[in-house]
Amino acid sequence: MRTLFLHIGFHKTGSSALQLALKQSTKLLSSKGIEFLSLGKKGSSSRTVDFQKKNGRMSYRLNRRLSDLLASSRGDNVVVSAEHLCFLHTFEDIDSLYKECRRFFDRCQVVVYLRRQDLQAFSFKRQAARAAAPDVSPSSLLFGHCEGAFPHLNTDLMMYFDYFSKLKIWAAVFGGTALNVRDFSAEFLREGDVVSDFCSLLGVNFCIPSVRVNEGVGRKEFLLTNKLIELGVSKSEIKKIKPMMRLEVSEPFPAKVEAERFFRRFECCNKSLNSHFLKHSSGLAFSDDFSGYPEEGNDYLTLQDLSSWLPQILSAGVRHPQQLRDALLRESLQSLMGEYLENPLLLRELEGIMRCLSPVIKDKPVDVPRLWSLRS
Repeated sequence: MRTLFLHIGFHKTGSSALQLALKQSTKLLSSKGIEFLSLGKKGSSSRTVDFQKKNGRMSYRLNRRLSDLLASSRGDNVVVSAEHLCFLHTFEDIDSLYKECRRFFDRCQVVVYLRRQDLQAFSFKRQAARAAAPDVSPSSLLFGHCEGAFPHLNTDLMMYFDYFSKLKIWAAVFGGTALNVRDFSAEFLREGDVVSDFCSLLGVNFCIPSVRVNEGVGRKEFLLTNKLIELGVSKSEIKKIKPMMRLEVSEPFPAKVEAERFFRRFECCNKSLNSHFLKHSSGLAFSDDFSGYPEEGNDYLTLQDLSSWLPQILSAGVRHPQQLRDALLRESLQSLMGEYLENPLLLRELEGIMRCLSPVIKDKPVDVPRLWSLRS
């Protein structure tokens, strides 16, 4: 009886830390009869899933790498971790995955960790700001680079965050007893740690050293990267500014009311999730305590921020510093003008400032991918 333990994420639930810990403990696991397989040096096998965005919609597809990886296994108990597998949401794709697994294994155990939607969304969107260009990662493709801690919800995001509908298909295909759904909260994890918790699901009685992997970004990098990408600034120019962004390590936070509003968008599917997979006393599968958020958020770029950061930006060696400065100011002023529609005098003054700014920069973001292709 060969058994496959398939860890499918979700994203931002300690997957990178778990994978690296398992990778570093491959010999120890092997001595206990467990074979850990991976495609990457850090333990991830997420490259088994291809993804792309076409005509404004995301699509995901299982590729041949998983079959090749499973075929290379020799142990009776095998572990594979690929958080991109949680993108799969159709019966056909998940059934295809199941058939591939059953070609090599008699038994499959699927392990999935879930995080409350507001916490997961904010963490995943912060990860997208690590890059200097759009559409280079699944987080960037799925979440975009709009201002604020949370993305603008669309069909793809609603599907991604509807944990119940997705897990219902996984359970139907793999079998209800094959699905292990865990709450990624310290109070529910064994020893408060995802590595220890996962090892307990493997049925082993030894400890694997935990590791810490930080993929988030600070407030400065989060705000400026998203804004510069929206403005259509080229990758090479953003890379020049990245070092000064990383000098500040303060954390961005959304306001409490915004976080709760985002979470409530998934109230209906979370009630079903609570009934079938992840019970919580709140009735919503997760804690409904939002006291960890501040009353006032700091997840939007302000003119006060720019007054402090512009000298560093202008000295970073960008090609058109004045135009970049004016573009950043223009965006902030436009947001400010919307709040003073009932004050004609102040509105006229703000409009006057707008006209003083460089007319070369467009008000609307440019077609960034096309611009890059022309420059390259």
